[in-house]
Parts: sequence; structure tokens; C-alpha cells
Amino acid sequence: MKWITAKMVNTFTDQPFAGNPAWVAYGDDLPNDEQMLTNLANELNPVSDTAFVFPREGDADIFLRFFSKSEEIGFSGHGTIATYHALANESIVKISEPTTLIRQRTKTGTQHVELRVRDGKIHRVTVSLPVPQFISTPLDTKVIARFLGLPPIEILETTFPIGVVGLAGNTDVIVPVNSVDALQNLNLNIPLLKSYCDRMQIKGVVVWCFDGESDRKKAHMRHFAPSVGIEEDPVSGAAGAELGCFMVHNKLIPVQEMNRIIVEQGQSMKRIGTVYVHVHTHDTQILKVSFGGQGIVMFEGRLLLAHE
Repeated sequence: MKWITAKMVNTFTDQPFAGNPAWVAYGDDLPNDEQMLTNLANELNPVSDTAFVFPREGDADIFLRFFSKSEEIGFSGHGTIATYHALANESIVKISEPTTLIRQRTKTGTQHVELRVRDGKIHRVTVSLPVPQFISTPLDTKVIARFLGLPPIEILETTFPIGVVGLAGNTDVIVPVNSVDALQNLNLNIPLLKSYCDRMQIKGVVVWCFDGESDRKKAHMRHFAPSVGIEEDPVSGAAGAELGCFMVHNKLIPVQEMNRIIVEQGQSMKRIGTVYVHVHTHDTQILKVSFGGQGIVMFEGRLLLAHE
């Protein structure tokens, strides 16, 4: 019989039953077949992503592949966060205090990962991503409001723009709403939303608002990606980073060399999590973006691959 190890990690939180759960699978017998990995992902985690850990590739310390229940995904933020919390006590990666630097390889390229280590445990994982792309394309507020199930005025009253951001292989439409209540009470039409994403050739839609009129360093967000089999992502690191870059690019916050933004997500799914976004700029030009979060291992065991 062939077995692999699997751990479930709640990401972007240090509390049980919160944040975004992700499975991490690894072992000597881990298959490389795409269909097999898709089946395993669907078995482990039909709600969100699963990360599979492979031996190091090239000059990278680790090679990760991510799958939703239906297909391979180039990069998963919470899958990355989950991986290092899952591997903290394994020999696959070596951690040392106060900081361990990792080069990870994924389908979208190489990412630099920083592990903040305290008392032999990983306190926070921070992932650096390439410079985002801001894609110019016509966007119809009425169409977007229709699949979100809210009056267009809820978007228009913000006076903030709608835009498209591409980052780490993901492309999302960024949509503002005027209050936390409006954000949490969307009446989604998922088939219409999926049709829109497919037609626009994007991964999903980010809907967001500031925490309050006076607080421009904290935002609330929801992320929908039905085009890759995820109706709603409880907490998304990459989408949070997209939102932070969008804020800086459009000067929705006072732009500094280091812009720190807290993104809270998951209220609607009763799985609250927090993403810490850092956007580095020079003369208002974005040079680098990173996001970070905590994690807690909730379950670990073995999964049967083949019965001989």
C-alpha cells in the first residue's frame, strides 16, 4: 500500500475554526500526474485549494503545485501559508530563529518566502510577489452590480474606481462598495458571476470597502472565483495583495515608500482571517508587494494512494 502524509492548516489566523483551511500533502510516493492530483485535491478539500510538496527544483528550496477541486492553479496564497506551517516540524525545510528565507518554485515562477520564527515555531509566513499588472479594459458597473445582487449606487457612491489587477498568475476585477453592511449582504448570482469571469477571462472578483471613513489602513474584502471552482474564498492572500496594490496605484491611501494595509476577510463565512499586505513604492511606482499571515495545524494523518 502507498500512503502520503496530509495536514489541514487554518491559514491567516492562529485560532481553530477560523481563517481559510488548506490541505498540504507530501511524501515519497506523491504522484506527479495532473488528473491524480486533481482527484486527491477534490477528496481532501472540495471547498478550496490543496498544496502538494515536491522535491526541490533547480535553485529553489521547494517546489509546490496547487489544485482546486477541478483544476491546477498556478499560485495559491493560503496554500503557501499552509505549507510552511505544515512542514515546520519536518525535515523538508530547516527553520532557524529569528528569520528563515526560502526560495519556492511554483507554476508561476519563483517566490521569496520569509518565515518569522519564535521559540522554534513559525509565527508568520510572508510571501513576496512580482510587480502587479493594472489592466485597462471597459467595465460596466450595472453588469457587475447585477451579479453581485446590489443596486449600482452602492458601488458608484464610493467614488472609487473599478479596475482589473493581475498578480502571480491571477487576474481579478476589483469592485468597491460603500459599507461593510453592503459587503456582507451581497445577493450573489453565481452562474451569472461565473459567466462574467469566463467571458472576461479572469479568475474572479474582489469586492471591498474600507473599515471606516477615517481608517484607510484597514479594509474588508470578499473574493469570488467560480471560474476555478471556488464560489467564495474564505481568506485570500494573493487577492488581498491585489487589493493593496490597487489602493496604492489609485492613491486611495496616502502613498509612502512602505504601505502597510490590513485586510480582513471571512466574516460572511464565519471564518474570519487577517492578511497583512506590504506594498513597496518609489516615487509612487510599485516596486514589490508581499503578503503575510499566521496559521494553525488542525489535523494530520495519512492518505491511501494505492491498495496493492
